[in-house]
Amino acid sequence: WKRISWDEAYDEIADKLIDVSLKDPGSISNANRYFRALGKASGMRLAALLGGETMAVSAFVGDLYPGTHTTRVEARTVSCFDDWFTSDLTISWAKNIVPLRIPDAHFVMEAKYNGGRFVAIDVNYSPTATKADMWVPVKMGTDSHLAASIVNILINEKLYKENYIKEYTDLPFLVRKDTGKFLTGKDFKPDAKEFIYYIWDKKTGKAVEATGTADSANKTVKLDGIDPAIEGSFKVTLPDGKAVEVTTVFENIRKEIAPFTPETTQKTTGVHPSTVRKLTKWIAESKALRFLQGYNIEKHFDGHQTSRLIMLIHCLTGHQGTTGSVDTTYEGWKLGPYSGLRNAGDKKSKSIPGVLAEWDYGDHAERSKTYFDQKELKEKLGFDIDDMVKYKQEAEAKGWMPKAKIPKVMFWEHCNYFRHIAGENHFREKALPKVDLIVMTDIRVASSGLWADILLPTAGDYEVLDARETSVTPYLHAFLKPVEPLFERKSEWQIHVELAKRIQDKAKARGIGSIPYGKVSIDLHTMYDEFTLNGKIAKDEDALKYIFEKAPALGMERYKEFWEKGFCFIGPEGGKTTPIPSDRPHRPFVKPVSEKKPIPTNTGRFQFYVDHDWYLKLNMAVPKPQYSGGDLGPKKFPFVMNYPHTRWGIHSQYRTEKWMMRLQRGTVYIYLNPNVMARKGIKDGDAVRTFNDHGEFWGMAKSWPGLPEDAVFHEHGWEHHLTPKRMNYNSVNADILNPLAMIGKHGHIKYIGGNFNPNRIFYETRVDIEKVEIPIKKA
Repeated sequence: WKRISWDEAYDEIADKLIDVSLKDPGSISNANRYFRALGKASGMRLAALLGGETMAVSAFVGDLYPGTHTTRVEARTVSCFDDWFTSDLTISWAKNIVPLRIPDAHFVMEAKYNGGRFVAIDVNYSPTATKADMWVPVKMGTDSHLAASIVNILINEKLYKENYIKEYTDLPFLVRKDTGKFLTGKDFKPDAKEFIYYIWDKKTGKAVEATGTADSANKTVKLDGIDPAIEGSFKVTLPDGKAVEVTTVFENIRKEIAPFTPETTQKTTGVHPSTVRKLTKWIAESKALRFLQGYNIEKHFDGHQTSRLIMLIHCLTGHQGTTGSVDTTYEGWKLGPYSGLRNAGDKKSKSIPGVLAEWDYGDHAERSKTYFDQKELKEKLGFDIDDMVKYKQEAEAKGWMPKAKIPKVMFWEHCNYFRHIAGENHFREKALPKVDLIVMTDIRVASSGLWADILLPTAGDYEVLDARETSVTPYLHAFLKPVEPLFERKSEWQIHVELAKRIQDKAKARGIGSIPYGKVSIDLHTMYDEFTLNGKIAKDEDALKYIFEKAPALGMERYKEFWEKGFCFIGPEGGKTTPIPSDRPHRPFVKPVSEKKPIPTNTGRFQFYVDHDWYLKLNMAVPKPQYSGGDLGPKKFPFVMNYPHTRWGIHSQYRTEKWMMRLQRGTVYIYLNPNVMARKGIKDGDAVRTFNDHGEFWGMAKSWPGLPEDAVFHEHGWEHHLTPKRMNYNSVNADILNPLAMIGKHGHIKYIGGNFNPNRIFYETRVDIEKVEIPIKKA
């Protein structure tokens, strides 16, 4: 390593960016994990002006909910935390709120004191499970079977809210029995719009057009005198005289869910039928049901279907948009200028699916083929790794999923890149030789920085002017720079402004003009002018003020409040599905349900039938388990891995902070069941090696009686340099692709970087453990 000046760094980076833009335009990748407004926007704005690609990092880290997206579009949305208090039944599903939402978990406990019930569904007897009225210890990766058994009872015992599902879901919509496709307007008129659907009106005994669909002229879901059938089969005569038999989405779900009774799923889930029936009874009795759905669910292969089933449970019982919510993750509010700063007019960085990009950068298929049993995948799923690659190639060829370029320059913006990648050792070997320059911006030398070419030190949270919001509170929070940056650190905004200036100056000096690229051009000679709007937003404070000026949910009155109080209330316009109220907690989807307005799905309702060809081919048109038999990892290794969120850090940030480390073991540790430890001669505090055919890592054994004997837990976020050989837990992982998350151009089911594309599926990892005699590093 060599210490260089900011000028030297800017010169080297600018020269490379100019060279790449001339020879291979757009081969620049930006992986950005900032959560502050200007921090996030700065790198993305520069990437947009350079014609670069921005990685969709939510899927990249495994925090996406593509299954939920198919049902309601806004998958990553939640109630404000104080709304938790209003629930009479809260089900925490693979979410450990007690140690991980320390400021907010009290709302659930207070709901209990108010007479509510609390259920924890978790493979682990977690701190959250200790506070629950019922703990449901489902086997890892079998959540879809548990959810399906609940749906089975709700339907067969008629515990659903019929009026709700008739009006607010697609369950009454008609499906052709011969094709499995929705009955649509095109069945009657070839030139009809795509998303015209039909329901069977029991009053007239006819198929009638459903209002409120994506292509309906009548933008309401109000039934208005129609009584839709949810059960039965009917005959419809087409214009050519052909009679086709149709049935409802509800009937299709009932048929497909029939095999998944509490008794038949017990072997898979490990959950006793009496527990399932008691839980379902509580769900049916609830007047205000809330699911707190954890990230871990869609990190399993069958998580896509689990998410659809959880939404189905919530809608069958009539709570979505009324008295409850399915809370996933904290995506944030609708503040247009946030994204406005991330782009530069018509110039927008190309969003690429992070996981699919890695399969190209790092040849992930090669690793996954040697990791997973191809024959077992074919038997369980109907496709193997080779087929997954074919699905990927078809999705990219048809424009459903963007195809990533192999980057020549990579920017890792506060992104500890290698910590996120399944099979990172394989990835580094394959990907790094393809990249000419890696630039990392961060407040510290994170472990991935050891592989970067240039490290740019950024100012910390107390050294910048910036803003941050999440949708768990109705406030925009201020970073008001109480201290100046230490040493030579700079804010992210200033770094990218100054880099843009250096690029512009060099391009002008070399006489470089516009470089045609797609529908726009790369204009290196005006890079600074475009980035700063001719100097208007060159300073951090001016850029922050720009957000308030342009955002309808903010405005300059709130800008004054922001500076005076350190936060400001976000106006009603900030809500994505419902205006943010000023007198009660925010809850999503209340406005469309209460006003009987459509939501932006193809059917205009909460949607549970997907008639895309791939869903039909894989027999997954309705929510149901995608396969049976637990995890997909190689069975010669006895333990399945799980990586829960750390309590003592924010991902890897602060993970090596000595004062925080004093609150735990002071080093990397691995949770093991005490019975397993006894059989293997391992004592609490011993050094252990976790390994499989593809990698290994080390840590200190930590006895955890709440863990099942076939599981190994290792909290995420540990840095490479805390373990021998700098081998991280990702070295034992491999990932796979679910074709259900790769479809596109199917109305609302299409590529959206932060909503719908393949999530990282790497909780299908199996390992073995052994005691070793090596020193464990301590911070």
